[in-house]
Amino acid sequence: MEPLPSHIVEAVNSRSRRLRELVRAPKILVMPGAYDVLSALLFEQLGFQAIQCTSGGIAAVLGFPDGEVIGREKTVEVTGQIVSAVTVPVNADAERGYGGASEIGETVRALIAVGCAGMNLEDGAPHRRNEPRRLVELNGQIEKIAAVMEAKRSLGSDFFLNARVDAFMVMTDDPKKALDESIRRGNSYAEAGADCIFYMNVAGRDTIASLVKEVKAPVSILARPENPSVADLQDLGVARVSYGAAFTRAAIAAVKRLAIEIRDSGTLAALKDAMSSQELAALVTRRRGQ
Repeated sequence: MEPLPSHIVEAVNSRSRRLRELVRAPKILVMPGAYDVLSALLFEQLGFQAIQCTSGGIAAVLGFPDGEVIGREKTVEVTGQIVSAVTVPVNADAERGYGGASEIGETVRALIAVGCAGMNLEDGAPHRRNEPRRLVELNGQIEKIAAVMEAKRSLGSDFFLNARVDAFMVMTDDPKKALDESIRRGNSYAEAGADCIFYMNVAGRDTIASLVKEVKAPVSILARPENPSVADLQDLGVARVSYGAAFTRAAIAAVKRLAIEIRDSGTLAALKDAMSSQELAALVTRRRGQ
């Protein structure tokens, strides 16, 4: 693998180490999902210590569905814009890695080159509408994680890997089987080098507590309305919580409300809760170097 300039690697390493420290700290790490530069600037201004990119949100803003549709190049481009706008660590959503074990190293290299502290890597198989969801074979996912570790060694990087487990999304008719598979995969990914194990569609307190107890790595979950509060998640031992495309959906819903009001009545009452022009101007002038 072609090396990166040492000053880039060193700068990114400090962000990767910071992200790892935050995940391992006693206090739960709350990572909102940025879908563009403006959302990332807002999250930093509000005091969030790290930012998670959302693949679904980024794709939606560009007019595409989620699921590696926009590809590696565009994902890295947008993620790099977000990274450049803020000072806190940014974790990329690399979906399934944009290729197999022989190609994922290039994804890692490209993300480090634009300043990313780490990335998500999911184990759900490619999914088509109206087809059942599947998991990739465990050995194949271990090979991908091994390739990530090799890329890190080759580049001298401390890149952070958040390994996503999709068992609860796939085994919806058998919660016990889903939990057992989630624990098995989580421990396998941790043993292979993942820094954090990320679970989708897990809600119950007992299930979350079991994951925290049985998985030998920090546990992260995707927050849903039915989840316990952040404070309760911390009490359960969860290390990290993220929100996927929730902020994207909330943002476009606000745009929809205003658009419908203008279309139907010609009024602007929905703007009463909007950010002022002065606030917006102040937000974007916070960018580094300005």
